[in-house]
Amino acid sequence: MNYDYHKYSYRTRKRRKLRRSRDGVIWGVCKGLANWIDAPVGMVRITYLILLIATGFFPFGLAYILAALFMPLEDSLWD
Repeated sequence: MNYDYHKYSYRTRKRRKLRRSRDGVIWGVCKGLANWIDAPVGMVRITYLILLIATGFFPFGLAYILAALFMPLEDSLWD
């Protein structure tokens, strides 16, 4: 199999901006993060919930609220 390692390197990958998803469950932060890192959204949500419960509400709950307030929404296809 001919695999091109440079196709997926950091230097050649197009840089995407971190944005909240418009169709997320609560405020779209986890789905926007999952889209940004190309990971399944379920895994990001489960990881976030485990970290939220394990550390108490303070660091991850506050980070989620701040991200929901300051992360811009993704661009709409209809605009």
